[in-house]
Amino acid sequence: LRRGRSVLPVCAWDMLRRGLNILQTPVVRARAFATATSPAAAPQLITSKMASNGPPAVTETPLMCYNWLCPYVHRLTLALAHKKVSHRVTHVAIDLANKPDWLPRFSPLGKVPAVTYLEDGQQQVLIESLVLLQWVQDYFAGVGPSLVPASAAQAAKMRLLISRWDSGVNGAFSKLMRAKEEGEVASLLSDLSKELDWVEAQMDDKGPFLLGPTPTLADAACAPWALRSAIPKHWRGIDILAGRPKLQAWLAHYKSLPEVQATYRPPEGKDWEATMVENYGRFADGVKLDFSHLQKK
Repeated sequence: LRRGRSVLPVCAWDMLRRGLNILQTPVVRARAFATATSPAAAPQLITSKMASNGPPAVTETPLMCYNWLCPYVHRLTLALAHKKVSHRVTHVAIDLANKPDWLPRFSPLGKVPAVTYLEDGQQQVLIESLVLLQWVQDYFAGVGPSLVPASAAQAAKMRLLISRWDSGVNGAFSKLMRAKEEGEVASLLSDLSKELDWVEAQMDDKGPFLLGPTPTLADAACAPWALRSAIPKHWRGIDILAGRPKLQAWLAHYKSLPEVQATYRPPEGKDWEATMVENYGRFADGVKLDFSHLQKK
């Protein structure tokens, strides 16, 4: 989507299908990798300028088409970081304002995130962030920590939490940025509050992650919007985590993790949060409004 020379983050299929259930994701064949015992090196990066010169070669090493602004892409980079396999996936930066003409070969809709690689000599093309989260767990099975709880009950709880967040929080977050009338904002906040209160009630009491002492796919799936909570706070005066101490503690811990900070990757010389707030201002038409009196204290 363009506005002048600027671009809003557009992410594959997720914007139309937020209720996707990752329980239906097919299991892919796992590969043999050396055991990861420490945070991995930074991933290889193909910049958008490099990518404009022609498509990168598709090999058995997965390529991930991404854009740093997109929260759906951020899900995948966080999962790779928690799995300690970021360096095993080549990151291909896509300029969504000037898409390379080869992009549909890697992403049928020309959107991100998308992953492609060779399997048994055939090019595989995978899209949709929730599908790709499970792909990380399956493809890198036996490498690094598992991102799915060992308990079947906890794994089911994780998938339910992801589904509720995906259907109830993500859409309300985007709509809140566009809303300008007090009645509309109040309605959106009411819906958003119900979902976030439910998430708060499901969280492990001791933390520090959503479901206990280690990160799961739930953290990777939900964190991109929590990490962007400064956006509605700046443009609409709304702190979406206000009055939810467990979510606030989770976010504070999560933001402090070096592996999380390594996923930010803003343009050189730019602050990730400040640049994110500035870019997402386009959703609000650059208009700052204060609806803080409507939110839960």
